[in-house]
Amino acid sequence: MDFISLQIAWRNVWRNKLRSSVVIMAITVGLFGGLAATGIMKGMVIDMVKNSLENQVSNIQIHKKEFVENKEVGFFMKNTSQIISNLKTDAEIQAVCQRTKVLGMASTASTGTGILMNGIDPENEKLVTQIHNKLVGEKSRYFESDRKNRILISEKLAKKLNAKVKSKIVVSFQDYHGNLTGAAFKVEGIYKTQNGMFDEQNIFVRKADLDKLLGMPENTSHEIAILLYDYKKAKETIARIQQYAPEYLFQAWNEIDPYLELVSSMTNYMLYIFMSIILLALGFAIVNTMLMVVLERTKELGMIMAIGMNKYKVFKMIMYETTMLTAIGGLVGLVITLAFTNYYGQAGIDISSVGEGFEALGYSSVMHPYLEILDYLQVGILVITTGIIASIFPTIRAIKMNPAEATRA
Repeated sequence: MDFISLQIAWRNVWRNKLRSSVVIMAITVGLFGGLAATGIMKGMVIDMVKNSLENQVSNIQIHKKEFVENKEVGFFMKNTSQIISNLKTDAEIQAVCQRTKVLGMASTASTGTGILMNGIDPENEKLVTQIHNKLVGEKSRYFESDRKNRILISEKLAKKLNAKVKSKIVVSFQDYHGNLTGAAFKVEGIYKTQNGMFDEQNIFVRKADLDKLLGMPENTSHEIAILLYDYKKAKETIARIQQYAPEYLFQAWNEIDPYLELVSSMTNYMLYIFMSIILLALGFAIVNTMLMVVLERTKELGMIMAIGMNKYKVFKMIMYETTMLTAIGGLVGLVITLAFTNYYGQAGIDISSVGEGFEALGYSSVMHPYLEILDYLQVGILVITTGIIASIFPTIRAIKMNPAEATRA
C-alpha cells in the first residue's frame, strides 16, 4: 500500500474543513436515516412474527383437512390423546396442546358480535401460547376459578360488548348435531395482544365446558398446536412426525399464515433497497464535491504532474481522498445507528398514541429497532464501494489534465 499517497489524501481531506465536514455530515445523516428506518421496520416485522407465533399460529398445527376449509364442528380429529403422546417423544417439540374451535355469536344486554370460540386446556395452553401473560386489569385471572363456564375475552371485545370482569356473556353456536345451542359465561379475565384483528375475534373457554355444550365425542379436538425449540425447523419436523397421524393435515407456521413469511423475507431486501437509493443520491453529491476540489486544484495538480508524479499516483491520491471522505461519514453514521438501535431496541419507541392503525394490521405499538452485525458489515461495504465508484469521474478528470496548460490556469 502507498502510505505516502494515503497521507497526502488525508491532509487534502482537511484542507477545506467546512466543505469536508458538510459532506461527512450529509453521509452520516443519510446513512443513519436509512439504517434507522430499516432497523425500525425490521424490528416491527420481527415483533409481529414473534407475537403471531406466540399467541395465534404456533409453529405447527394439525387439523382434519375439511375443518381447515369449512370450520364445521363435525370435522374433528379422533384419538388425539394418543397423537399428542407420540408427538411429545420428538426431540424438537417443546410443548403440545389441543383445542376445540367453533364460530358463534357473543352477546350482552348492549350488543352482540361474531366470534371464534377456542376451547382450551389452560395448563397445556400456557406451555404453547402466551395469552396468560397478556392479561390487563388487576381483576383479570387466567382460569383460576374451578367453576364451569368461565371465559377470557380481549380488551377490544370487552369495549365492543360493554363487558368487564364478572360480566355475563351469552354465547350461541351450532353444536355437533347441527342444533342451535348456547350458554351464559362469566368473564374471568381480559387480555390484550398486539394484534387487534386477533383480539376482536377470539375468546377462550375451557375445552371441557365447550365440548359438553357441543356434544363432542370423547378424546377429540379440532386443532393440535405444537411449539418447537426452533420455529425455523417446522418443515423438517413435519416430515418426521407426520407418521403419527398420516390421515390429518400438518401445516407449518408459514403455510398457515403466508403473510408472515412474506414480510419476514422482505426485511432481507429492505436494507439493500433503502441504502442503495440513499447512497446513490449521496454518490452524486460526492462526485460534485470532488469535481470542485479537482477544479480548484488544477494548477497544483498540473505542477505535481509536471515535476514527475505519474498519472497513476494522481489517480490513487484522488481516489483515496474520496474514499476517506466517504468512509469517515459512513463510520460515524454506523456508530450513531448502533447506539440508537442498541438503546431503543431495549427501551422501545412508544407510538401507542397513534398505534391503533398498526395494531389493526398486527404490528406492535411499541417499536424495537433491530439490526444484525451482518447488516452493519454489508452497509459498510456498500459505503466503501460508493466512495470508490464516486471517485472514478473526478480522478479521470484530473489525470486528463495537460500539465503545461494546468500550470498556466
